[in-house]
Amino acid sequence: MDILTSSGIIALLLFFIFLLASFPISVALGLGGLAVFAYQQIAPFTTLPQIFSGAIDSFTLLAIPLFIIAGNMIAQTGIAAKLVFLAQFILGKVPGGLAITVIVAGAFLGALSGSNVAAIAALGFMIAAMQKAGYPLGFSCATVAAGCTFGVVIPPSINLILYGVIANASIPALFAAGIGPGIILAVVLCSYIYIVARKNNFPIADIERNWPAFRRAFKDAFWGLMAPVIILGGIYGGIFTATEAAAVAVIYVFIIDRFVYRRIRLKDYPYLMLQSGLTTGVVMLILAMASILSFILMVDGTAMQVRDWLLTASGGSATIMLLLVNFILFFAGAFLDPVSAIYLLVPLLLPSVQAVGVDTVHFGAIMTTNLSMAHITPPIGLALYLASQIAGIPFTKAAKAVLPFVACEVVALMIVTFVPGFTLFFVNLLT
Repeated sequence: MDILTSSGIIALLLFFIFLLASFPISVALGLGGLAVFAYQQIAPFTTLPQIFSGAIDSFTLLAIPLFIIAGNMIAQTGIAAKLVFLAQFILGKVPGGLAITVIVAGAFLGALSGSNVAAIAALGFMIAAMQKAGYPLGFSCATVAAGCTFGVVIPPSINLILYGVIANASIPALFAAGIGPGIILAVVLCSYIYIVARKNNFPIADIERNWPAFRRAFKDAFWGLMAPVIILGGIYGGIFTATEAAAVAVIYVFIIDRFVYRRIRLKDYPYLMLQSGLTTGVVMLILAMASILSFILMVDGTAMQVRDWLLTASGGSATIMLLLVNFILFFAGAFLDPVSAIYLLVPLLLPSVQAVGVDTVHFGAIMTTNLSMAHITPPIGLALYLASQIAGIPFTKAAKAVLPFVACEVVALMIVTFVPGFTLFFVNLLT
């Protein structure tokens, strides 16, 4: 069978047609998959409930709603503002220090909840703060959007959990593999901001810097700083699993808010849980609908055909294979959210990279680093869209301002891709 006429490719084409017709992602996935499923008679319709339940019936996936709850709670506690103030105290005298603070705080928020939407909600106030300090509005918007991409990569990442379930890879190993890319992303983005700030003479914040002020800032941010230590330390210390760590995160944020920050009222929790439930429902619906397409891709042999095609196109070279795969992921990320892209593309691309000797855990780091750009890459770019709404500027202006940040993340992606030792160092160290 020609790969271009296979059921899996036809289903993918239908999905993109429905997506371009402005259907929601979950509906486009379902319609594309069901149309081919019925027309090609892939399997009896009685197998659909089994396919759906198989996609979401996993104890490990229970971590997703729990981390979403934790992320929404964090957005309400004011932890982000305290982390920003501490980072600003340390970095405030550096050129571009306020913008660099956003990147550092975004990395910490990624390590707290693994949710980009929660991060953009928590850091959105920095757009006005940067503009007030004299930064261009477009640059401020792009910086905050870029600072909220870490949740895809830095553990505990919802996307790494999903990749681990589909690829049958160790979640703790994937979490360890996400540390290196997170550091690389932060260093590259902060370096770019520093260069731009010096070139354009961005203002340096006038911040009181003395020991009592630092002690106050550290004391306020201490409980937020401890969250990643407790969550990741518990996982690598063998105290609890990734799913149990998500439950610990919820309990931890609840306790520190009730007894330290006291920002969330008890009557706020029903609405908070409703919002978390809606977000979880969207994610699980996407997983269920994507499972139809994934089933078709596996049953009709499309995954193996794609592997053979990529092996032929790359000539068996791991370097060319990784460049091709990264291009596919980048293109897909421009139109798909990371959850959909991971569920659809892991079965297609993982056999190809494994055939040229790429480690499964390393590929998980590559894939999530690549797809982290999806949140700021036009024409979708959810984080960029939300940041532009907060800033009150047209999406097109925000898209133009974010392009240098996308280029920086591409540089970081190339380092993650072709220097596997840096990523796997943390895997070997922690697992």
